[in-house]
Amino acid sequence: MVFIKKVFILAVSVFLLIILAGCTSFYGIKSDFEKAGYTYSEEAKQYIDDVMNEFEEKEIIVTPHVFTKGLNIAIVLEFESTKELEEQIENSETLKGLLKDFQKS
Repeated sequence: MVFIKKVFILAVSVFLLIILAGCTSFYGIKSDFEKAGYTYSEEAKQYIDDVMNEFEEKEIIVTPHVFTKGLNIAIVLEFESTKELEEQIENSETLKGLLKDFQKS
């Protein structure tokens, strides 16, 4: 349970970073995480892909990226544009629920 809370806290932090960064490219974000000692993880991304299936069913287009550093996990949710991100947050109860869960942890 502690592990899940850490994942959610990190994901919220990263998610807010993405919102504030706006049009920053993923490669810049990836570079920053790697400089901070994180490693891009395809293996951990598979677990997140399972969660993303629900978004796909609701036609929410988002690409998850997962970085790990020891037991820390950072999740970056990449949308097509800032406008798309804002629209999805406004219109998607699933995404709103996910954000609320992240904020509670």
